Amino acid sequence: MVDQVFALMGWIAAFGAITGGVIAGIARFTKRDSTQYDIVFLWDHKYTLEELELK
Repeated sequence: MVDQVFALMGWIAAFGAITGGVIAGIARFTKRDSTQYDIVFLWDHKYTLEELELK
């Protein structure tokens, strides 16, 4: 019985680690890609905050 509990806990931990890794990877890729694109876009076109209606 105790062995089954530890086996279940191991599976839950492994599944959580895999799921967390995938989510972290997707979040990192999305943040890096979109932030870099936004910075390049704003710098190249030299928009002000007023023109973008952010102020």
